[in-house]
Amino acid sequence: MKIVRMVILSVVMSSAFYASADAVESIEPPKYKNLFTLKTDKQFVGAQVAIYNSQGELITSQSLQKRKMIIDFGEARTGTYTIKIEKGQQHQEFTYIKK
Repeated sequence: MKIVRMVILSVVMSSAFYASADAVESIEPPKYKNLFTLKTDKQFVGAQVAIYNSQGELITSQSLQKRKMIIDFGEARTGTYTIKIEKGQQHQEFTYIKK
């Protein structure tokens, strides 16, 4: 089973993404095939980001080091993945479908 690579970029976001009070500010549609871009409010820096496959098995987990994270699903198998972000009592879930 191939591991999903997580690539963290140290990019400062513009204030245009402050649309809600949620900790996760935006999820961008992929500009490049197989990439999932996650942008968070700075209160979520240090949160745990975990990726699960459709069977609920943990694929990989990493601490969010910056406010933006790009998850590369290029080597992942076709299927549905759940991305969970947790810090304290706050949590968010997103679905990524690899075609």
